[in-house]
Amino acid sequence: MAKYKSRYLELSFYVDGVERKFSGGVYEAKTANEVAVLNRLSDAEPDSEEPAQVDGEQAEDKPAKAPSKPRKANATSSAK
Repeated sequence: MAKYKSRYLELSFYVDGVERKFSGGVYEAKTANEVAVLNRLSDAEPDSEEPAQVDGEQAEDKPAKAPSKPRKANATSSAK
């Protein structure tokens, strides 16, 4: 289980089409799907600095993906 804080006292979000709500600015995630959605919310953050645990498993900390460089157009594709 992982606890999350919200900057708002009441914040709603959806997991698999079902509405979930923060109460008093706190939500306790019980499933990996909830943790995945909460990690994407900009208005919610984990309550502690420790890695979140769900059902006895540690949630994976994935490193931030480096932004890809824009592609250059081929000379042959624009020369027509």
